[in-house]
Amino acid sequence: YITIGQRLIIPTPGSSEAQASYPAPFAAIELSPQPALQGQTLEVQVVLSEPATLSGDFEGRPLTFTGDDGGGWALVGIHALQDVGAYSLALRATLEDGTESVTAVAVQVGTGPYATENIQLAPGRESLLDPELVRAEQARMVELWSQVSPRPLWEGVFSLPMTSSRITSFFGTRRSYNDGPVSGFHGGTDFGAGSGTPIYAPASGRVVLADELAVRGNAVLIDHGLGVFSGYWHQSAPAVQIGQTVERGDLIGYVGDTGLVTGAHLHWEMRVGGIAVDPMQWTETAFP
Repeated sequence: YITIGQRLIIPTPGSSEAQASYPAPFAAIELSPQPALQGQTLEVQVVLSEPATLSGDFEGRPLTFTGDDGGGWALVGIHALQDVGAYSLALRATLEDGTESVTAVAVQVGTGPYATENIQLAPGRESLLDPELVRAEQARMVELWSQVSPRPLWEGVFSLPMTSSRITSFFGTRRSYNDGPVSGFHGGTDFGAGSGTPIYAPASGRVVLADELAVRGNAVLIDHGLGVFSGYWHQSAPAVQIGQTVERGDLIGYVGDTGLVTGAHLHWEMRVGGIAVDPMQWTETAFP
């Protein structure tokens, strides 16, 4: 992906000229993974040749950088329904004298490995699909996970939120309800377990929601910093309160069958910059 006026350098094999393709103070830019599949979290690492404040955006969504004078890193959520292809990620470095340097890097989005499933709801729960009800609850959640804490509160990979690893529905699965049309995708990973099974925090953070919701049932939302949130829906009862700080392994609630469900299970959801991403990637990859 190139832009009008961009200077192009075609290096000879074995040369180091490619480094010069970035304007100062950008010394190096690394994206991982690349390509990024639909629904994955993309890490952006920037090395600077002199101190500057980093910012940027992807598809109109701002990036939040953290780091030091030598550079920084940020995370990007790739939407599970993002069209496959090449996109431009804009980066800006503001020097101490106010001078701004701008560059762009290409992000390749690949196809996610997602199937389709039909959910048969129990009689009486169809009302939870009411668009007005869904929109109102979603607006409340968006208000919460649109807040960006200035620093990461987690370290390393996330652990699983349950001792059971039996997955009953994968993230990204395209879904229909009661044999209707496919209307969306599964925004989290479902773990099958009996009602009352303990749920544990997979990483440190701060509780920003512990409440009974219509669609999500009894729900807990944890802020892990830098716009990263994890949610735990359909509980029988939360075991934490708003404002509480949790560490990896702390009890946060119990499996239930509240809200829009077909039976007792845990729906585990991750949001990066408001975008639902695959939680299982976070159990395999340490960011940064």
